[in-house]
Amino acid sequence: MNFTFSDLVEEIRHRPIEEKIELKEVIDHDLIEARREEIFQNSIEGIKAWESGKLTPTSDVDELIRRLEQE
Repeated sequence: MNFTFSDLVEEIRHRPIEEKIELKEVIDHDLIEARREEIFQNSIEGIKAWESGKLTPTSDVDELIRRLEQE
């Protein structure tokens, strides 16, 4: 059974508050897990960049800003 986004929203609006709360908790949990995965993948990319020499350390704030502006 396929729902459009609007069908899904409309269905949720007609559910009891307890179900809405439970759905919110499930979605919140899924968002947290998705963000954790994104952070993990970014850390892997950072480690690879460090190991390949594409990432070099600096404590010069102006240099950091220049690097960020290049991306």
